[in-house]
Amino acid sequence: MQQHVIQIKLERIEQLFNSLDPTPFVGRDLDPAADDFIEGWADELPREGTFKILLQLSEPRDLARAQSRAQDAVRNYYSARVAVQQHKLHRLFRNGRMSLVVGLTFLVACHILSEFLEQRFAAETLPSLIAHGLIIAGWVAMWRPLEIFLYDWWPLRRRLKLLQRLAEADVLVTSVALGRADSVQSSELHTKL
Repeated sequence: MQQHVIQIKLERIEQLFNSLDPTPFVGRDLDPAADDFIEGWADELPREGTFKILLQLSEPRDLARAQSRAQDAVRNYYSARVAVQQHKLHRLFRNGRMSLVVGLTFLVACHILSEFLEQRFAAETLPSLIAHGLIIAGWVAMWRPLEIFLYDWWPLRRRLKLLQRLAEADVLVTSVALGRADSVQSSELHTKL
């Protein structure tokens, strides 16, 4: 299985984390710029394969400790994002089911009322127009549940899979001098945060 490398150059490991988050490294959020970079470029890579996040530090201090912190922190951060995304997907489907029940109920009510108007006032123009308008309104009420079940869930599912792949990514911390010696695939990404 192909492994895609996302390479980030940092001065020190602390730049990877949100400076406003007071929790220890393992529980800290990633810096928003680092998160945007990682997710944005991961989204551009093929959907097959795994990720490797290569953090190259220009000021390496205790690489073994930084390695352990970064691996745990990145995996915990994206695992938490996976849980949030799963919740959003479940909530969307729950809203879709509720919208479907409401829409179908309204459609049936509109159809029954339309049939009543057609039978009762068959020769009159205004009731006939209202009857046809009720059928249209009933189908318009089905728009939202159909939109949810046909279109809205795909982007959420795609993002969930991306976050799951990031939560399982290998994280490697090296110094810039060591990182230059590493051979990195052509799909690697470069930035300076």
